[in-house]
Amino acid sequence: MSMRVLWLRPSTGENISVRRERIAEKLEKRGFKVDIQDSSGLDALSAIWTTVIGNYDIIAGNVRMGLFIGYPLARILRKPFLGDVSDTLSDIKNLPSPLFRLLAAYEWFILERADASVFVYQSSYQEAKKRGVETPVKLPNAVDYEMFSSPNPEAVRESKMILKDTGVDLEKPMAVYIGIFTNNYQIVDILRASKKSPEWEFVFIGEGKLADTVETASDDQENVYYPGSFEYHLMPGFLSHADAGFCFKNAEQPLKLKEYGAAGIPAIAQPGELQRFYNDNELIFVEPDPTAISEVLTDISEGKMSETAENLRKKVKQHSWDNIADGYESLFNEMTGDYPES
Repeated sequence: MSMRVLWLRPSTGENISVRRERIAEKLEKRGFKVDIQDSSGLDALSAIWTTVIGNYDIIAGNVRMGLFIGYPLARILRKPFLGDVSDTLSDIKNLPSPLFRLLAAYEWFILERADASVFVYQSSYQEAKKRGVETPVKLPNAVDYEMFSSPNPEAVRESKMILKDTGVDLEKPMAVYIGIFTNNYQIVDILRASKKSPEWEFVFIGEGKLADTVETASDDQENVYYPGSFEYHLMPGFLSHADAGFCFKNAEQPLKLKEYGAAGIPAIAQPGELQRFYNDNELIFVEPDPTAISEVLTDISEGKMSETAENLRKKVKQHSWDNIADGYESLFNEMTGDYPES
C-alpha cells in the first residue's frame, strides 16, 4: 500500500503556492499518495475534518496555518508530523508586536518538537540549528527547467490567445509578474512604473489581496493587463512571450525567480536578501521605485541585459524538483519507520 501524506498549507488561492504541488507530483510518481489541503480561515474546519477522518500515515504542516493546525492534530492522532517552513517569520512582522511574538514562539515550539522539519531559506535553517531543532533539513526552491526553457507548444499557443484576447500588443516589449498579489511583492510600485514606461506592456497573472487594485489599474491604464489566474501548466507559455519579469520580494529565493531564469528572461529584483545568493550578473537589482524600474526597462529594450538572463538561466538549471523530492521521500520513509503504530 502506498504511503498516504496529508499536506496542510495556508489558503493562498487555487493557482498560487505551487511548491507543494510540484513536490507532490514528483512523490506521486514514486508511489506516494499526497493530498494538499488549504487550512486558513474557514478552510481550517475542513482541514481539521480531513485530518481526523483521513487515516493518513504522515501529516505535514506548512507555515503558517498548516503548521499551527497540523501539529496538535498529529499529536492527538499519534501520527508523525513534518513541519515545513517555506517562508520566513519576516513575512508576518507587520502584525501587532504581541501577536507576532506569540506566533513566532508557537512556531518554534512546534518545530523543536516535530518529527522532522524542512526549511527553504538559509536564514531559517541556520536559526533552527542555533535553537537546537533536531536534524533540520534544508530543501530550497527549484524549477522544472525543461518545462520553462522548452515550453509545450500548446501552452505557448493558448497563452498567446489569452494575451491577445486581453488586449496585449505582442509587438511591444512585455513585462510580467506572476504569482500572488500582496504588498510583499511591491505590486503598487510596479503599477506606478507602468505610467513611466508607456512603450512596455505590463501583464499581471495571479490572484491575492491586491487583485482589485491590479484590475482597477488595468481598466484605467492602456498598458496594464490582468488576464486573471491560470493553471500552472500555462505559466511557461506566458513567460515565453515576455521580455522581463518582476520579483520585488526581499527574500532569499522566491520561486518565480527560478521560473523567470529557466524561461530565459531578465529578472528585475529588489536588493537585499537576494544579494547573498545572486550577483549583479545574474539579477537586475533595482529599488522598487517607479523611475528606477522604468530606466531598467529601457536598458532591457535596448538589449543590454541579455547576458544577465543567460547567467540566471545557467544558475537555476542546477536546481530540480526531483532532487527536492528525494529529500522529502527520505524524510517520510524515516518518519514512518521510526514511528509506533497508532
